[in-house]
Amino acid sequence: MLYFSVEWSKISVWLLIAAAGFVLLALLLFALLWMYNRYKKQKGIAGERRVAKVLHRFARKRHAVLMNSLYLPLYDGCTEIDHLLCGSFGVVVVETKNVGGTISGSGEYLTQQLGSKTHKLRHPQKQNETHIRNVEHHLHKAGLGDVPVHGFVVFANPNIVLKTKAGLTLPQLESALQKLPKGRCDRKKIERALRTVKVRSPFRKLFHDLELSRR
Repeated sequence: MLYFSVEWSKISVWLLIAAAGFVLLALLLFALLWMYNRYKKQKGIAGERRVAKVLHRFARKRHAVLMNSLYLPLYDGCTEIDHLLCGSFGVVVVETKNVGGTISGSGEYLTQQLGSKTHKLRHPQKQNETHIRNVEHHLHKAGLGDVPVHGFVVFANPNIVLKTKAGLTLPQLESALQKLPKGRCDRKKIERALRTVKVRSPFRKLFHDLELSRR
């Protein structure tokens, strides 16, 4: 019996060591994926900061609330909204693109011309429409289905040339914001409804970003 007890103690120790090793490996893998994801997003972050600066100035003047990089549940996963404004005007959902060159076209894909090279870009309005419907869905569930949800796509690169109506430049965004109606929406209720459902899990956020980067 004593021999059996000693052997079981050894097995238990090895099981604990293996479990600790597995946890450390999982944490290391998560850290590497997170760093890779941050590297992939660096280009877009510069544009998002420029847009956030414009939105922040507007929010202060209109007593609105600005939320950046807001993750909301979408089906079995989640989706990231670059910027979201809550105020008496309702909600403004902003999708930011930091691409350069000349953008033209319409339909599902746009054409980006950089010098002699051209690339296809998925139409950002389609992406933002998904975000708008998602916000409307969560507001409806919170009993705020009558809150208007506005949407803007902003090309934040200062060297952009737009030959399409697919989005706005930064100066055009400032003008569009000024045209928002005063409204009488309850900002606090809107903010509370969206903050209540927002995704907080770093794992869900990371998996969403990695899935998006593969598209």
